[in-house]
Amino acid sequence: MGLINLIVGLIFIALGFLVRVYPGMLAGYNTMSAERKKNIDIEGLTRFMRNGLILMGLAIILLYLVLRWIDWSYLANMVIILVVLTGSVILFLTSGKYDHNPEKKSRSHYIVLGIVLLLLGGVFFYGFMTTKTQINGNMIRFTGMYGKEMHVSEIAEVELMDTIPRIVIRTNGFSLGPVHKGNYRLEEFGKCRLYINSVKGKYLIITDIEGFRTILRYKNDQESLRIYERISDLL
Repeated sequence: MGLINLIVGLIFIALGFLVRVYPGMLAGYNTMSAERKKNIDIEGLTRFMRNGLILMGLAIILLYLVLRWIDWSYLANMVIILVVLTGSVILFLTSGKYDHNPEKKSRSHYIVLGIVLLLLGGVFFYGFMTTKTQINGNMIRFTGMYGKEMHVSEIAEVELMDTIPRIVIRTNGFSLGPVHKGNYRLEEFGKCRLYINSVKGKYLIITDIEGFRTILRYKNDQESLRIYERISDLL
């Protein structure tokens, strides 16, 4: 199973139990005055947060397993993002019923939530930006998320292929739908760096002198062919 999903899921489960024991972990509660805390149903709130966080953790682990089992790998790679976004919004909006303070609720919490969602949206947008391959002299640069540079002298082989081995695990990367960027482990190939931006098209595979592969897939095969030819000429 996905190591990242297992780790993130267990973290959420652990946080659920910790929040129940240490209410001061709840954002905003530890800074409240003693008078305001009296009007918070802390017993109900911590129980609600515990259950919600544990359910989120279990969902991150079990949904991933189920979706991989039925071979919905693209959706499986989105589990963490979908569960965290959906669960966080539900917990945030529902937890207000445990606050019985008579004064009007501050809108600052909603502003913070909006900022968080905006930042997450920015991360998604950045992750979906197509990786560009820039060649300048003997230097090749891959732009965007998990960008990298390499010298032409480090390259042993460049090739175009219709398929690649199955992705075994994402060790440090961004996966959402058809997009895979960062460090992964593939069957047969082992450790690789992926810049996959599309569900179709040829794979451009750059293998360095140590056998490490950088794999790119563009939405347009002409772009892959253009880069392949440029690197081949340099070699």
